[in-house]
Amino acid sequence: MTIQENDARRHSILALPHADNRLLTAQVPTHDNLQAERLHRKQRLAAAYRLFAELGFEVGVAGHFTARDPIETEHFWINPLGVPFSQIRVSDLLRVDGEGQVVEGEGLLNTSALDLHYELQRARPDVVGIAHVHGFHGRVWSSFGRLFEPITAESSAFIDDQVVFQRNALRTASGALEQDRAIVTRAFVERFAQYNLLVWQNHGLWTTGATVESAAWRFIQADDSARAHLLAYAAGQPLVPEIDPTDRPSKERREFFGWLNFLPLWDRIRLQQPDLLD
Repeated sequence: MTIQENDARRHSILALPHADNRLLTAQVPTHDNLQAERLHRKQRLAAAYRLFAELGFEVGVAGHFTARDPIETEHFWINPLGVPFSQIRVSDLLRVDGEGQVVEGEGLLNTSALDLHYELQRARPDVVGIAHVHGFHGRVWSSFGRLFEPITAESSAFIDDQVVFQRNALRTASGALEQDRAIVTRAFVERFAQYNLLVWQNHGLWTTGATVESAAWRFIQADDSARAHLLAYAAGQPLVPEIDPTDRPSKERREFFGWLNFLPLWDRIRLQQPDLLD
């Protein structure tokens, strides 16, 4: 299914195939034209940053959300260092190559995690969006070094799709904390493997997606799940239902619903803050 953009239409969901008040598809649409796909990804990336600002996911200059470029597929788009998430526009985004060099755009580059994004993107050709921003609840939950449990419908979406990364477990032969960046990066990528949520112990959450939209929605859903867990366990001992592992939607269907859940957020932010498209 090919995307047919129509931003004059208030509700993007109406551009999807439908009849008798029902959707007729569970497939994420794409563009035939790669230039159009590049613009699409950049627009959704800028919109996601605006949404993250509203949700309080910004802490100083920390955090990064990248989108694989559809033309130069080893490149990615990222936010410029020091530009508030609430002010990021499409024209502000930087395109970075595999050497960590800016090849398009003007602004300062946040180099703190370029290798993590690049190596994860290189290892997983299915991934388009990689999000790691500093949501409060996700950071607090990460201190437990635990996975989410299916105590809510939202957190149950991560069953069998999440993993914990213990940076402090990486030690040299002498027992000292491993400082070699290449070793840490390789361990991170190997640990993330086929999952879409990584809980970096004592640091925060990472999410991936086959689209910018699904990666962004997963991060929002993950921080919400962290909040629910913190509240539930502060109040007592929540009941954890048994989940039939065979009763899970396919990976493609989960991607579609992640993408779909981002649509109303996209509609709202682009109408309220149209300058993000500049």
